[in-house]
Amino acid sequence: MNARPRVLVQLDNLELGGAQINAVQLSAGVAVHGYDSLLVGPEDTLPVDGPSMLDVAREYGVQIEVYRRPVPLMAHARTISQLADRWQADLVHAFSSSERAAYWGAGLLGRRALVRTIYENSFDPRTHPSVPVVIGTGYLRDQLAGRPGGAVLISPPVDTSRDASGVTDRDSFRRRLGLDGDAVALVIVSRVTTELKGQGIEDAIDAVERLNDLRVHLFVVGTGDAEERLRGRAAAVNAHLGRSAIAFLGPMSDPRPAYDAADLVLGMGSSAARGLAFGKPLVVLGERGWSAIFRPPDTEAILHNNFWSPQSVADGAGLLLEHIRELVDHPEYRAALGRTSRQFAEEHFGLPTMALRLADVYEAALESRSASAWLGDLRMEGRILAAKAERTAGRITGGRFSGGRVSASLAWNRHGPDGTLQVVERTTR
Repeated sequence: MNARPRVLVQLDNLELGGAQINAVQLSAGVAVHGYDSLLVGPEDTLPVDGPSMLDVAREYGVQIEVYRRPVPLMAHARTISQLADRWQADLVHAFSSSERAAYWGAGLLGRRALVRTIYENSFDPRTHPSVPVVIGTGYLRDQLAGRPGGAVLISPPVDTSRDASGVTDRDSFRRRLGLDGDAVALVIVSRVTTELKGQGIEDAIDAVERLNDLRVHLFVVGTGDAEERLRGRAAAVNAHLGRSAIAFLGPMSDPRPAYDAADLVLGMGSSAARGLAFGKPLVVLGERGWSAIFRPPDTEAILHNNFWSPQSVADGAGLLLEHIRELVDHPEYRAALGRTSRQFAEEHFGLPTMALRLADVYEAALESRSASAWLGDLRMEGRILAAKAERTAGRITGGRFSGGRVSASLAWNRHGPDGTLQVVERTTR
């Protein structure tokens, strides 16, 4: 092993996104604890125009390399293995939707330690049981207690030294946005995607329309597959209100000016946590219409769910409107919530603390890797292949497969000894 252990961090995507930014920040953070990291990401995900993860990595002084990702699993495994060999990696960290390419390549027969991070809201049952996993939600930590490879809660980190009120020229940015003295800026920093994020953003647009308050402006920072549709919806609302109440600002490699300019942050996951670090009152957005003001007595429960909820609400825009109206009409209360927001962020998401936890995970993974553990995980590979065969047979016979139907070969994961929660139907590479 190298004097300073080397980590190859495998990313799925080089577009700006919360998980990718977390990977860069944590890689910078573990350097203090003796780990050198090289991040790699697939060339086909690099944005043609605009900022990308290359900009974020440059800002943090983290090495990142673009590679051409083959589609077949074994070809991808060979590529990851070659990257690990060239970097002389001791460990591969799959900050990714799957660790299978690393399992069959760089980690073959336990020659390198593997770690996987799952910063999603459900656990992938295809994860190899002996591989240590990092998760970002308290409820997954509880569900995965006793899992063979372990499950360590490391909240998506916030760099509270650089994410803080006053680090940007707030007044100048607000002037650029056309905000006057009594304007109330609602800010969403998010991937603008149909999956997971889209409904919350649309509810915010609808809530601003219903509120029809000249003081209120909504700004959305980010891009994604739902951007064109939601921009169209925002344009229709602006026309109806007779003013530019809603604006899409596009992606920003450094969104700190937007956070700093906000009077109220709306969001989920790591974006919500960053809003707290800037000392802003926060309305947490769920996936299907749920929303809540981040305040006692609900703070610990919301943290436990990583600032997210799957709860379906019939009138999500109406619920969000109530929260926005309450905070817009009470500026002193907004200021008080902002002060407690900053304190909460410092205590719960600080990058130095989260990086130390990850360094401990790396150390344990390096000590526990073995050929016997790798061989034991072949049972999972058998189940994955059996599930794939079932899906293929279903297509041939006209059967229907969906995320709501569990393949028989993976059904054991519902209540298996490793605590897995549900089947995630998606292609892995």
